[in-house]
Amino acid sequence: MEKNTANVVSCEVESCKYHGFDCKCHADGITVESPAALRKGETFCGTFAPRSAFGEK
Repeated sequence: MEKNTANVVSCEVESCKYHGFDCKCHADGITVESPAALRKGETFCGTFAPRSAFGEK
């Protein structure tokens, strides 16, 4: 089975430590969670981690 990956993931969550101020996710990989989701609003980023201090890069 082929694995599809996104080269660029947009992110608007400035409080996440992986958020780049170029509005891109800088995590090595992302996990989108909620296996029973039927709508976009029922999913969430499982990779999110808060910055230790807001504004930290």
